[in-house]
Amino acid sequence: MNIDRRQFLALIPAAASAAETPSGQPAIIKQVDIIHHSHTDVGYTDLPSVTRDLQKRYLDAAIDRCASDPHFRWTAEAILTVEDWWRASSPARRQQFISLIRAGRMDVTALPFNQTPFQNAEQWRQMVNWLPDALWRDLQVRVAMQDDVNGFPRAGAMRLLDKGVKHLLMGINADSGGPPFRRPSAFWWKMPDGRRMFVWLGDHYGTAYSYFEAQNWLRGGRATMTELGPPRPGDVLKTSEQELRTSHRHFLSRLAKLEKDGYDQPRLILLYTNQWRYDNDPPFTPLSDFIEAWNKLGLKPALRFTTATDAVQSFERDFGARIPEREGEWTDWWANGDASGPRELAASRIAKRKLAAAMSPAWGPMQASAQPSIEQILKDLCLFDEHTWGADTSVSQPDAIETIGQYTEKSVLAHRPRAAAEWLLSRRARTKLDPLPEGLYAVNPSPEPNECWVRFSDRALRGDFASIEDPSTNVRSPLIKEKGSVRFWLNPLEAAGVRSWRLSANPAPAEREAPAPSVTTDAKGWPVSASWTGMSNPLFSAEAADFVATQAIPPADRQTIARMHSTADSARREEMRKQAFRRTIAEYGSTTTDHNPHTLVYTQPFTHPRLRSASRRIELWRTQPRARVNVKFNRISANEPEVFYLAFGFPVQGVLPSFSGGGAPFTPFTDQLEGSCRDYYAIDGWAHYATPFGDWLWVTRDAALVSVGGPHTVERRTTAPEDKHRLLAMIFDNFWHTNFVADSHGEMEFQFEIAWRQKIERPGALGETLASDPVVLLNSATREAPELLNDLFRP
Repeated sequence: MNIDRRQFLALIPAAASAAETPSGQPAIIKQVDIIHHSHTDVGYTDLPSVTRDLQKRYLDAAIDRCASDPHFRWTAEAILTVEDWWRASSPARRQQFISLIRAGRMDVTALPFNQTPFQNAEQWRQMVNWLPDALWRDLQVRVAMQDDVNGFPRAGAMRLLDKGVKHLLMGINADSGGPPFRRPSAFWWKMPDGRRMFVWLGDHYGTAYSYFEAQNWLRGGRATMTELGPPRPGDVLKTSEQELRTSHRHFLSRLAKLEKDGYDQPRLILLYTNQWRYDNDPPFTPLSDFIEAWNKLGLKPALRFTTATDAVQSFERDFGARIPEREGEWTDWWANGDASGPRELAASRIAKRKLAAAMSPAWGPMQASAQPSIEQILKDLCLFDEHTWGADTSVSQPDAIETIGQYTEKSVLAHRPRAAAEWLLSRRARTKLDPLPEGLYAVNPSPEPNECWVRFSDRALRGDFASIEDPSTNVRSPLIKEKGSVRFWLNPLEAAGVRSWRLSANPAPAEREAPAPSVTTDAKGWPVSASWTGMSNPLFSAEAADFVATQAIPPADRQTIARMHSTADSARREEMRKQAFRRTIAEYGSTTTDHNPHTLVYTQPFTHPRLRSASRRIELWRTQPRARVNVKFNRISANEPEVFYLAFGFPVQGVLPSFSGGGAPFTPFTDQLEGSCRDYYAIDGWAHYATPFGDWLWVTRDAALVSVGGPHTVERRTTAPEDKHRLLAMIFDNFWHTNFVADSHGEMEFQFEIAWRQKIERPGALGETLASDPVVLLNSATREAPELLNDLFRP
């Protein structure tokens, strides 16, 4: 997946012809293990729902072939396929599948699908518990496989280790990123807790065919295109002696090149997918005949048709003592593609926050009846974070029915769990608060205390109320009415805390203004720094959501960008970047202010040639070093590649931030596998600067990608930048040339939080709190009907 097929097909024969034919046998490689599987894209080749049906049918075909041919082997790459198949199969058919697994003729690997690095900790818990424990044991799941994607989060690796999965097989696509270092190779991946995972860093997941055939066969196409289809027996991998010896000569040339390039293990593992589309392809049933005929002819190296589990476990057993150890986060070059759909990405993040709020201890123990809903929310979110974002024509034909159809199905996986999580949270709140006395209630479902504005719909007020009154002190606070909503200030409310007030028609006395921070503004009135008592350095410095865009200069296009990624010479790549890209910034108008007793508010319009309208707003808390930044803009429709950033500066020169992915913290640049992506990072939602003069926390609510030091567009950095104090939220990116969104346009909104503490012990918990909203409920003097409370609202 994720490569223009015409380009990919052209690469294989070119690589083959470039290799020299050796005069004898390989000096090092004595055995080659072949793993046959179908690479699972939930979409790309066909509509996601169609691909899931195809994969079910492929598994049935593989079972039939394994049952009739004792030499055939099949590895199910995705547990999602196994789950879909299991639900649709009879008990007898299920037992046949289990028997073939026990016999070592079929295999199931541990991941539901190939994933991007956007899963949070709860999603990773779901990922490794996709199937019931009893079925997991029956399937004898012992290894994981991740294909196509060029990274893998340590959070996922540690969850797999917790589950007893100690081997990871990677079949990375070289397009626009590639493997972090030379492949094929094996290494021990050391985790922060000292545990290790065996990793086979193999060739591209569909490369095995090209080791035996000099000419590619596939032509692609949708499954519905009756004029195209998978190869039939006799089309490829023919078994006559003449054809086998021709394949053997080609095979030896490929192995000789591997050895010349440094491969030094006696055994090689290759992945084989069928030659219809590479992706979402059925079993090639004659593969066992080809391998058997090869070995009967005595051709060397010998081929062994096996499963993923057997291949990596035997490799580790025989050669594990001689492979290197590496450590660090394995960041993903393809993560930027998710920024092509900013609204859908934001919806998925809303869903994650609302689900976390629904699971808060503020509501008491979660009812067992809610568990199926929670599991479905998490599974939808995991599928949204699966690596296939759209059709292979998403960029080349952005308005085609197939493109729109595939992204429609993908988008549902963000919006459906968002609505379901919001509904679950509302039911938890109603069930908890309904028995309590009449009043207005606010609940902080977050793991840290929160002090902020609380907003709710003005339609909830059935009377002319002007204030809220604390029943314990009789102190009134104003209700501030705005267009369509009402707000009031919430003084610090403890984690999982509940507070109530009486509604009053009487106005509140004038509130006493808290002391304001010291604010420095630029010539247009926009804050460039703000300091509170007790701080030696300001909360931010110079930049607070400054808009920056990187655009391709015609004739440079997406293929130019792909060629940059494949250009190994850094000086040549930098010259290409200078010619291909231009960087532009926004122009800013005059700032307006709207201060109140609790916060200072600054709003500023800005303009940019790529935006129809835009504004930014910063709100500074009076009582604590905290700021909230909102940016809204309307992107003008265009398919041309561009990246938008919002830049933030902090007075922490020389200090690198720490991030978190899947709940696992890491430090960019210094705590990464060599060769993994350093141009940008997928994060859980926060960046933490720990310094001798205090700690800074930056939180992104909607965007999920960040660059350190600048917009390093296709720089392929290997070292940390000088300006480590700069964070740039990547809010839009349509650089991808195939399956991501070409032209998300219209209104978009992004929110960020900035906070300072002398010491931040739990940055994840504080980040979750700052990005969350209190839950509001109005209890009337009457009680909910028990039928509705029990059958409608109780989770």
